[in-house]
Amino acid sequence: MKKSILFAISLTIILFTQNCTGGSLLTLYAPSTNTNPATDYATPAAYYRGGALFHKATYPGAIGSNAEAVNQGKGCNHAILALFSFGDSSIETAKKSANITKVAFVEYEQLGIFAGFLYHRVCTIVKGS
Repeated sequence: MKKSILFAISLTIILFTQNCTGGSLLTLYAPSTNTNPATDYATPAAYYRGGALFHKATYPGAIGSNAEAVNQGKGCNHAILALFSFGDSSIETAKKSANITKVAFVEYEQLGIFAGFLYHRVCTIVKGS
């Protein structure tokens, strides 16, 4: 019984401090641990602006080479219960999905249910030609 309680406490601490695609308490003390492309959503301060139960937002990312935004590709990563993660939200995957060779710009889209712990999706959207 003591081992089960210790395991549950340890797992809870890990989930609340090591979630790289959602909010992470660790980023309050070590900002360099923030690997979220939309850096605002990696800190608990984002929840004070609303969206603790549901949030969906798009953030601008890097600007690519001088290209027209003719095609749009998307690559997404999904996380369920902060335990299971699948998908690929890399820029390369987004480029391949629309056969883009020259990137005009990159955006990041986030969708989170119950502060991103129940379900969280991060998509990289690449526009170019």
